[in-house]
Amino acid sequence: MKLFLDTNIVLDLLQYREPWVHDTLVLFQLAKEKRVELIVTDLTFVNVVYIAGKNVDKKKLNETLVGLKKFLTIVPIGDACIEQALCGDYADFEDAVQCFAAKREKVDYILSRDEKGFNMSEIPVMNVTEFLNGFVL
Repeated sequence: MKLFLDTNIVLDLLQYREPWVHDTLVLFQLAKEKRVELIVTDLTFVNVVYIAGKNVDKKKLNETLVGLKKFLTIVPIGDACIEQALCGDYADFEDAVQCFAAKREKVDYILSRDEKGFNMSEIPVMNVTEFLNGFVL
């Protein structure tokens, strides 16, 4: 099963944000066991470094991200996703770009804590807890 992660999900893990980190750890364990494929865009890594890098040591953050890459499939945004987002009337450009990348990758679900940011999505959007509650363990 292919799952697209919004940036906030990755940040929940890296910044150990309560109460979401516990379910996110379960999700990454499923990825470690190869029961799900976690997909992010290259933009997610840029956003994570920008946001998390304000509060942590850069070297430590980079080491953490190198380890995190083992559990993620990183896909490029690309021109087509940018074009689609520019041509639409979306409240949040970054979410629209991510949504089009998820669609291109034919994911099963988008996981985000900002579900309203993906209201244009043809792909089901839910938070990690909702996904895990429906996942057969």
